Amino acid sequence: MDYTPILFFAAVPLVIAFQVYILVRKMSEPENMLKPIVGGLSADKEQYIASQGAWLESHGLQRLTSFQFGAIQSVVFQQKGAQRFFTLLFHQKITFEIESRFDEMTFLETATSGSTGMFPARPGAYKQSFPGATPEQAWQRHLDGEAYLMQKFGIQWRALNLPFEQMLIQSLRASMLYVRSIPFYPFLALYWFFVSRQLCRNKTVQQQFP
Repeated sequence: MDYTPILFFAAVPLVIAFQVYILVRKMSEPENMLKPIVGGLSADKEQYIASQGAWLESHGLQRLTSFQFGAIQSVVFQQKGAQRFFTLLFHQKITFEIESRFDEMTFLETATSGSTGMFPARPGAYKQSFPGATPEQAWQRHLDGEAYLMQKFGIQWRALNLPFEQMLIQSLRASMLYVRSIPFYPFLALYWFFVSRQLCRNKTVQQQFP
């Protein structure tokens, strides 16, 4: 009997677990993954940003910074007079994230990429995902979630003293430290990828923390 197919399928989880281990170790040093965008954004990306200008302006969102994280190019906007950030992500497709930074380590993130749930969120990092949502739909759900978290957990705004990139680095480092504290996390990644991501989709923080 040829056991090659059985051995192949048995090896797949081990290969995935090893890849997750390498990814987590790499993301544990996010400062090495965050780079300037060499040559700036391409003309088509700048054109896309310009097409969103009216919506950005209507919400008081002003261009703050841009950078490359791995293969993803990010452009960050901050709402005037607030600690809310809107980030356009250019990768295989264009997605976006909205963040309320209550302080430098506590935040609510509303995303549209569908990757939310790939890793479990650490305490103080609240996440919700609405793939396919428009910016306005996601913005309203984000504000609803923000108000809910503040009321339920007594979260308060505290002044931010660090640049956005530094807050991102600190948050990612803390998140990866949390993931690495979970026993056998490389093997649990199979469940997180195939199950947790699906469970997180279109699930508000109100539903996650009733």
